[in-house]
Amino acid sequence: MDMNTENPFVQALTVSTTMAVFMIGVAFGLMSMAKSGSTAVPMAVMLLIFAIIFIAGSVFFESRGADYMGSLAGGAIVALVATFSAIAFFSGVKYAIEGGISELGWEQVISAMAVCMIASMFLIRVLQHKFSSAL
Repeated sequence: MDMNTENPFVQALTVSTTMAVFMIGVAFGLMSMAKSGSTAVPMAVMLLIFAIIFIAGSVFFESRGADYMGSLAGGAIVALVATFSAIAFFSGVKYAIEGGISELGWEQVISAMAVCMIASMFLIRVLQHKFSSAL
């Protein structure tokens, strides 16, 4: 069997499941941070993540034609959102490992996973349509 075969069903299921796991992880992370008031990631690591994404985002926006201030602002916004999402996800993974899933119950977690899979598939299709019509 050729592993390079493009199967749209498998691709859609893989991408939507991956996005749903990330969404659930972020939700768990937000719950964990609300309860404990802290994150699972040290401040030094948060700053390093922010710095790397800020630099990459600024270079990306500058290469797309943004002016100096626009590329810095764009890089800062992308870095803030991506850093917060990553921190929430890793805090959520820690929360789930430490018993967060059993606290909520498997049925609720599976239901949330299903809803997130549907939402991610919808988001993927909307973005595909938007980008295909923009070209």
